[in-house]
Amino acid sequence: MGKSILLIGFYNEKALGVKYIARELEKEGYEPHILYFKRFNSNTPEIATEHELGLLEGLIKDINPSYIGLSIMSSLYLESVYMVNNRIKEKFNIPIIWGGVYPTLFPKESLDYCDYVIRGEGEKSIVNFIKSIESKEDISQIENVAFLDKDNKLIVNDLRPLVQDLDMLGYPEIGGINNYLIDKDTLTTGDPQLKSLTYELSASRGCPFTCSYCSSINLKRLYIKKGRYVRFRSVENVMQELNEAKQQLKNLKVVHFWDEIFSDEPGWIEEFNLRYKKEIGLPFKIWGHPLKINENIISNLVDAGLYQIVVGIQSGSPRIRKEIFHRPETQEEIIKSSKILSKCKVPRIIYDLMLQHPFETTEDLKYTFDLCMSMEPPFELQIHGLNFLPGTDIVPMAIEEGHLTREELEQIMYSSIKDQYDKYWGPSANKIDEDNIWIALIYLSQFPSLRNIIRKLSKEVESGNKINTVIRLQKLMKQANRVMNLAKKAKLAVAATN
Repeated sequence: MGKSILLIGFYNEKALGVKYIARELEKEGYEPHILYFKRFNSNTPEIATEHELGLLEGLIKDINPSYIGLSIMSSLYLESVYMVNNRIKEKFNIPIIWGGVYPTLFPKESLDYCDYVIRGEGEKSIVNFIKSIESKEDISQIENVAFLDKDNKLIVNDLRPLVQDLDMLGYPEIGGINNYLIDKDTLTTGDPQLKSLTYELSASRGCPFTCSYCSSINLKRLYIKKGRYVRFRSVENVMQELNEAKQQLKNLKVVHFWDEIFSDEPGWIEEFNLRYKKEIGLPFKIWGHPLKINENIISNLVDAGLYQIVVGIQSGSPRIRKEIFHRPETQEEIIKSSKILSKCKVPRIIYDLMLQHPFETTEDLKYTFDLCMSMEPPFELQIHGLNFLPGTDIVPMAIEEGHLTREELEQIMYSSIKDQYDKYWGPSANKIDEDNIWIALIYLSQFPSLRNIIRKLSKEVESGNKINTVIRLQKLMKQANRVMNLAKKAKLAVAATN
């Protein structure tokens, strides 16, 4: 086995991107080690502690890697990334390589901390880069690499074409020996995924849509004329991974596909249906889009074992969707997709909404309420705020329209993990008061038995009445919803066991 390389993923004990990099390095004779640095705690997200940094330091001494790679997929946890990066710089003389969405979009800012950046799809590039470093060759032509030359000049090399045949990358190793987890001031060895009830994978790469709040649009722009952006693995390749996962994860109950939009390739769904229900037979979850929902696809997926679909709607206001979020679907298309999901009897249908942001007016919230009341039940709502992310089109839009200054946005985007999470998911994102009572009505629209009552209450609210009644009802239903969700999870676990 060749030189050891430590790869660090943050706040994600599954870390698919890191695992793909590790697999490619292993193919080329290197010895990759994977560290999952902290689990993501959705209730109380925490930064790295001094003790955890000490554990990291001890692990690096034991492994003695030639290179250390940090996978940075989001600005959400940069606070901890900086702490980890600085500790490595302080204690060791080991080249640090950053990869992931953030350094791909911001190589200059990243090189203030690391030695090298691997941009975009990194499996092939990191191997070429390390081989060039080892043979002391010129790296100024290595595709996907960014660095500062001897004169401190920024060099950002061109991107290599996208891998068109995803099968050639294989799939991440399940249960490898060189795996570690640092979390809650403890270092444990072994792949933490082996103890999980859920297996996560991706059957594709790329998103066909161009939403302004997502970094995907700017990643897509980087890859113009570099091959098809949206690509799918073969059903055979996916099934090989799932069959291995089923053997390795003794407590496996649910499969979660992390594709930005699940495959709608002709023939793919039908083949997947036949093989999945025969070979795997476990409930699975996907993400969906109103324009990618049709009866043939959904009926096949339900037959295969589809248990849950999360569909992004984000706003019921046509103005917000079209002009601000750059989403093309109409009210009629959303309603039609809801009828298909209901007709096909998907067990859990969840619609995602991003509300309470500076572009939104009370009239926009009323449109969202009306849309929710027009969609076919049953469904659940996942309501949260808009998170401004670096490298998204909505950031300059907010500045141009005068909603926020660049300084205010910088403070928002690079604040602590707790502050960012609370803005997006926490209590402040769902705060209900008299000024945004329509949020409460929107929340209540997911309960079919209350619809007649909610319609009457909405008319009262228009006249400034019954506000306290709506707030009390919303609090009551939130409590009831928590109980119902726990019951659904228990039912799913029991069904999967049988």
